[in-house]
Amino acid sequence: MRGIIRNKERILSDEDTLKLIESTEHGILATVNPQGQPCTTALNHVYLDGALYFHSGPDGEKLDNIRQNPEVSYFIVDVAEVLYDQFTTAFSSAVVNGVIEFVEDPEEKLRALTALVNRFSNEVIPEQVKTDFIADGVNCVLMLKLVPEHMTGKARLSRKRPCLNY
Repeated sequence: MRGIIRNKERILSDEDTLKLIESTEHGILATVNPQGQPCTTALNHVYLDGALYFHSGPDGEKLDNIRQNPEVSYFIVDVAEVLYDQFTTAFSSAVVNGVIEFVEDPEEKLRALTALVNRFSNEVIPEQVKTDFIADGVNCVLMLKLVPEHMTGKARLSRKRPCLNY
């Protein structure tokens, strides 16, 4: 079975896992190529209407892999701080597994691209600039949608390590 977390103390609730996903800016998408070899790609994401959306150019290995096998895994790290005196790392992370698809519906594509642009721009960028960018981009950008079939989140944020006696 996928996503079994060995250390039960590290498991995040579904609510905390979603908060982590919504608050992070990027993750790593894992696909498999036709030869069965793993391939990873760093992507920005937005969580919208129960799915993760990503933008992409029109071609490349990631898209070829998705076309031949749409089952993917998306890994997100929010916190990662090496605790040198503890010989460990404080972290919070999530993994989303599911089937990724190409967004074909024009309204859904526009909604997802708008959400991405709004998420990754700030108040300094005028609304008209964002609107023009979206209008230009909606016809040349691919949008991918990952509906989670299985999500896990885990964290180790404590500085204490109970198995060490120093």
